[in-house]
Amino acid sequence: MRLAWATDIHLNFLTTMARRRFLESVKEQAEALVVTGDIAESNSLGQTLMVMDALVGKPIYFVLGNHDFYRGSVAGTRLAVAEMIHGSQALV
Repeated sequence: MRLAWATDIHLNFLTTMARRRFLESVKEQAEALVVTGDIAESNSLGQTLMVMDALVGKPIYFVLGNHDFYRGSVAGTRLAVAEMIHGSQALV
């Protein structure tokens, strides 16, 4: 299996086009994406994960980093992400 690994990507700071280019390049080069923290801030994390799912179109394995909890609570962010990915085939 060919994996793409990304860490500290802070997608919430990219323009829509830059985010799209990055995620589509992953789709072209790997069978799955592994992200090890700092995807976005809590208030945009859910939307960012949904965009990632739509644009990558392959399994995304991730752990949350400290920046993923900024602008939210640890418990609230974890709960929101768990509810969002429950039953998802792509976000793991």
